[in-house]
Amino acid sequence: MTIKIIRWAKRSLLRIGIHRALPARKLAKLSYTAYLSKWIRQNRPAFSTFPFNGFDSSLRYKLYDHLMATENLDDAIDYFEFGVAAGQSFKWWESKITHVDAVFHGFDTFTGLPENWGHFKKGDMSSNNEKPSINGTRHHWHQGLFQATLPLFLKDYSGDKRKIIHLDADLFSSTLFVLTSLSPYLKSGDIIMFDEFNVPLDEFKAFKVWVDSYYVEYEVLGEVNNYYQTAIKIK
Repeated sequence: MTIKIIRWAKRSLLRIGIHRALPARKLAKLSYTAYLSKWIRQNRPAFSTFPFNGFDSSLRYKLYDHLMATENLDDAIDYFEFGVAAGQSFKWWESKITHVDAVFHGFDTFTGLPENWGHFKKGDMSSNNEKPSINGTRHHWHQGLFQATLPLFLKDYSGDKRKIIHLDADLFSSTLFVLTSLSPYLKSGDIIMFDEFNVPLDEFKAFKVWVDSYYVEYEVLGEVNNYYQTAIKIK
């Protein structure tokens, strides 16, 4: 009897178009904010500024320094950055990891966001189609949508080396695509950093969907700016 009532209620709500009475996206944002709040209570790393009054973009480099000091990252790693823009983070990692066999891959359209994101509009955060200028031969640029460039790259990628993955993709769609595409190549010890992790319907939602779908086991290495910048390590 209960199942029949549930089915009747669902059919009725869909028939009348319940979305016209309830703000679906606002409810989803509230729901994922609750998920985020619970996740934060369950994941309080030793390296943390939470709760932090304000926002300090320079704190991300303190997180990077912590990872360098505790995870022995100056090695023959593969570094991936999704959302390079002007390349501040990319340049930081390329300068700190000095191993001759370390390789750095930057993925970006370099023409701005491919769709609206919050108060940002499509095309915002463009670097005017210019790639960052970096000396040396250890870095490679992959220009275009991740959905176009990453599959081509992975065709010939072995994934044997330890990986550092920096996700500054902003969008739910972009973040989820990268995480799911790289899943078969992830190994214990690989590190993933998020740059807007605590945005409920974008990077956090993508992370939660990915973890729940792929049964990913991980540990949180650190966070700054109230979990805006968050680093995890695959177990």
